[in-house]
Parts: sequence; C-alpha cells; structure tokens
Amino acid sequence: MNQNRRPKVGFLQPASTFTHLAAMKQFGSNADYIPMETYAICQEVKDSTLDYGVLAIENVFEGTVGTTMDAVLTTEELSVVGEIILPIAHHLLSNGKISEITRIYSHQQAISQCRKNIAALERELGHKIEIITEASTARGAERAAQSTEKGSAAIAPDIAAEQYNLKILRNHMEDEKDNATRFWVLGQEEPSKPSGNDKTTFSFDVENESGALVSVLDTFSSRGLSATMLQSRPSKLDRSAGIWEYTFFAEFLGHISEEPLSESYDLLSNGTTSVCKRIRLLGSYPRFSNQ
Repeated sequence: MNQNRRPKVGFLQPASTFTHLAAMKQFGSNADYIPMETYAICQEVKDSTLDYGVLAIENVFEGTVGTTMDAVLTTEELSVVGEIILPIAHHLLSNGKISEITRIYSHQQAISQCRKNIAALERELGHKIEIITEASTARGAERAAQSTEKGSAAIAPDIAAEQYNLKILRNHMEDEKDNATRFWVLGQEEPSKPSGNDKTTFSFDVENESGALVSVLDTFSSRGLSATMLQSRPSKLDRSAGIWEYTFFAEFLGHISEEPLSESYDLLSNGTTSVCKRIRLLGSYPRFSNQ
C-alpha cells in the first residue's frame, strides 16, 4: 500500500457498529472507513479495492463468529494481519419511552449477550418483547429510528444513538460486565517481522479417519506450541454416508518464522503426514495490546 495515502478500511455495515469502533481503534482518524457486508469485505480486500477489512471473530461469552470464518475460508489470497480486542457495552436505544417498548432490533450476538436483562425488562413491563434480528447492531438502531410503529427500540453501542438520533433509555444491557469481542484485521500483507509477542493462525482439513485431528495437533504440541483457539466449521456433507466433513481453525502463540511453528507448518503442508489434506497459513501478527 502507498504509505502516502489514507488506507481504505472496510467494516460491517452500517456506520456505528462495534466493528466500526474496532476499526477506528486500530486505524484512528487517518483512514477512510467503508461500511460493507462480510463477504464483500473479504472479496474487496482480496481485489485490493480495500486495503484492510475488520471483522469480528469471537466473543468472550458467545464464542466464534461463523460468518467471518466462512467468508475468510472461501476467499483465497487473504491474510490475518492483526487483531483488536474491544470491550463491549450494549445500550437500549429508542425515540420513545421505556414503558412503551414492544420490540427490539439488534444483531443475534448482541441479543444473546443481553438475554437475561431483556427477560428482566419484560418482567418489569409486564409483557413480551418481540425480538427482531438484524445483520448488525447499528442496522438495528437504524431500523428503530426509521420505524413508524410505537414501541420500537434497539440494542446497540452508544455511538449508534448519536448516529441515528436515538435516546439511550438504559445503559449496559449486557448480562456480563467483562464482555469483549476480538476482531481480525484482514489484508494481503506477508507476515510482519516477529515482535516477541505474536500469534499465528491456520486453517486445515484432515482425513475423515480415527485420530486424524489428534495427529495434526500433536505435530504442534510436540514442539511445545500453545494453542489459543481451535474451532471447526462444516465444509462438506457426504450424503451417501451421512458424514460431515470439517475445516478447522487453529491459533498458536508464536511467529511463523520461528522454528517450532515453521517446522510444524512444513511437515503438515509438505504431505509428510497423510492425515492433513490441506493447511493454509492465514497470518502471523502481533498479539493485541492496549499499550
């Protein structure tokens, strides 16, 4: 990327999503931010229309974000070049009164992270609240702002209240106060130089046979590598046998240029182990730090 121009950064649409906040935390004011949907972000980073994309990968309480994993998996020539960890605070937004609320718009993960407090609100109001899921928390705020029906509200970050001219009726709707989401920064860059505090991400497929996954993981663990994430995503269904096949995502502490990781990757990618059908290095990058 030309260092003399502002980078173009894609984030989950519309404006004022948590992904937008995470992107601004990473790139600050010296970037142009473009709201897009998940698959479009990955494709446009691959096509160099965007310099970077920012997408949520996992939440402390709700786990990994399958849409992000699937989009990254199906987009070749895409790398994880960084990570961002953002504290998450959900707020109840509306143009009406809290006593009038009959429906809430928000992202499914946000709804899940607030389910206890939503149930408490229903008991407080004495009626059920209709939950309407949207593609993002900010899209939920936009829907609430545009609704002509009395009782429409949203659960979203506080900046969405300003963006969509809504009032914050109740702060901190999240059930757990240590809520946080991790985001991947996506690009096309080669792994950065080792920082001394790095993380490396792979995706891989294994043969559908006994001990195949253990064999791959033993390749890493036997070299003293510490895994920080292991997640599977369905990749194919053998209908005749009724058997699902999976792609695995794994993250380890360390940098790909360091011998334990580079040796493990070489062994698995060069076919010296028959149980690993394919392995892809997704990225090697500094671990997130608030410093």
